[in-house]
Amino acid sequence: MHTDSGLKKMLSANIEIRDYLAGLIKQSRLKQNERLPSERELVEQFKSTRITVRDALSKLESEGLIYRSNRRGWFVSPPRLEYDPSSRVNFYLLAEQQQRTPATELISQKRIKGPQVARTTLAVAADEKLIELVRLRSLDGRPVLYEFIYLPESRFPELMKKDLEGSLTTLMQRDYNVEITHEDNRICVSAVYDQVADALSHINGAPCLEIRRIRYEGERKAVEFDIEHWVHSAIELRIPSH
Repeated sequence: MHTDSGLKKMLSANIEIRDYLAGLIKQSRLKQNERLPSERELVEQFKSTRITVRDALSKLESEGLIYRSNRRGWFVSPPRLEYDPSSRVNFYLLAEQQQRTPATELISQKRIKGPQVARTTLAVAADEKLIELVRLRSLDGRPVLYEFIYLPESRFPELMKKDLEGSLTTLMQRDYNVEITHEDNRICVSAVYDQVADALSHINGAPCLEIRRIRYEGERKAVEFDIEHWVHSAIELRIPSH
């Protein structure tokens, strides 16, 4: 059990470490995507404990100043991606406009009955299958988005034979004559677990920004339903008034 004086000392130590690293980042002595000193080095430098060092690093992570990469350590966060959810989103175009390098990894693709929320949203027939795409998206090599995409198979025949690691918006327009005319978005704070947490280099239960998106063609015909899990420190929502 911690004594009051021991607890105060521990709290003071993690704030000292947090302030030291934050100062290096704000003074650009540690630059974007640069690796921080290891936990062992920080323990030795501050004559502290691993628990105290990890608490300080967790504070910096929650503030969006640093991010972890599994088995590689901690790194300085680049600027957040500015994202207007009220506009129709093309991840590749958005990233490139902000001088970022986007990438997409296809985790899985399946023909499934699908979750009821997707079937209801897309108004598919009782005997129709959905296509489920699971993808991991990165900026400058950092995983920032894990997404589940549901599409009606009848609208996108042979889709799983296509290259699904590029822009889905572009593919839909080019190969299926789908012009996205509207989007509805629901945004909330959620948490990530298991394979999603691991892919995003997060611990189980870590907070994320969850976006549920419905995309429409023509006069509000739903053709895509997405569930996105964003690393909260990687994105900044900007919604202009109209």
